[in-house]
Amino acid sequence: MRIFRNRFGIAFAALPVLFAALPAQAEGAGLPQLDTSFYPEEMFWLAITFGLLYALMSMIALPRVARTKDNRKTVISGELEAARTANDHAKATSAEVEKSLGEARMRAQAHVADMIAKLEEETAAHSGAQEKELARKLRAVEADIAVAREAALKSVRKSAGDLAASVAEKAAGVKIQVNA
Repeated sequence: MRIFRNRFGIAFAALPVLFAALPAQAEGAGLPQLDTSFYPEEMFWLAITFGLLYALMSMIALPRVARTKDNRKTVISGELEAARTANDHAKATSAEVEKSLGEARMRAQAHVADMIAKLEEETAAHSGAQEKELARKLRAVEADIAVAREAALKSVRKSAGDLAASVAEKAAGVKIQVNA
């Protein structure tokens, strides 16, 4: 900034001298703003106006812009830090949730394995009871079959004896009595 001020200060100091050396135009000829006789006065007021404007800009406007820029930089860095913190917190929470889900899955699998073991035990117990019941019924049915077979054999023997007696009676004409 200091170099900028020194160069422009020298340039503004030299302007009135430069325009004073310009030849003056005749009155009434051409446009008044192009009349070189007014150039030194115009350059004087230009230098004063530019100097005031430069002073206002460098002392008031530019420091405010710099403060605003610094404030914005501070706010942005604060928000970025808050975002990083929130992101880290979210990652930690996500890791905890994943860990909890893993533990819940393991507990659920263990519970399912226990339930399957219990069901297998109950099934084995029921199967054993059913097998015993089926064996008892099978013995009862086999006994019934044996009784029915004996009855059928007796009936067949009696029928065979009756048939033989009947054949002998017809053939010999003698009545034979059969004991079954």
